Amino acid sequence: MISDVHSNPLALEAVLGTAVYDDVLFMGDVVDYGPFPFEVHEMLRHVRAKRVLGNHDAAAAFGLDCRSSPKAYQAAVRTRERITLQKMPRKALQALGKAQRTLDLTYGDLRVRAIHASPGDELYRYISKEEAASLEVRGTDLLLLGHTHVPYEVKDGIRWIVNPGSVGMPKDGDPRASYAVLDTSKREVMFGRASYDVERTIAALRELIGDEPRVFDFLAGTLRTGR
Repeated sequence: MISDVHSNPLALEAVLGTAVYDDVLFMGDVVDYGPFPFEVHEMLRHVRAKRVLGNHDAAAAFGLDCRSSPKAYQAAVRTRERITLQKMPRKALQALGKAQRTLDLTYGDLRVRAIHASPGDELYRYISKEEAASLEVRGTDLLLLGHTHVPYEVKDGIRWIVNPGSVGMPKDGDPRASYAVLDTSKREVMFGRASYDVERTIAALRELIGDEPRVFDFLAGTLRTGR
């Protein structure tokens, strides 16, 4: 289970090369912030990822406002204008927009629902671990969320909610790519991190948007520190 790759194929490659999996479940946000959106799109297509629509995907595909957090908003808009929309072919942008906002899957008798942000506000609302502990969940055994870039699990007998964190731009203080593996037979989730060459991603960003120091410094700092 992965989310929020954000045009960072080196991070995604590290995860796919580390985790052992049968299916790839992707909670959205292929694009923005990073240097290589089309490469990420193609990698996810190659592994036949089952995916939902992220707010950045919707912004690129449909021209919507991504409504990122205030600190990240300028970086989101400028990388979309200067990288995502320049590097993504029309067919790839159309493919982004074809993802569903909610995806229901069944593994044996385990019902899994995947959403980028939250039930009822699939693209934009941020659900922290604290908020997830009181979130009302119906019609599924396991709810998968992304969007926050912070991994967590809530499993209390009433609800089971998992957020695998961010592959491409973690924000929990650990810059390594974040993911989670679901064991459907044991009904257990194992969280993992994968190291990759962060400086290579930063160097590519410098070539593409280094002339906008405010944007570049924000992205480079986040990639290096996970904050």
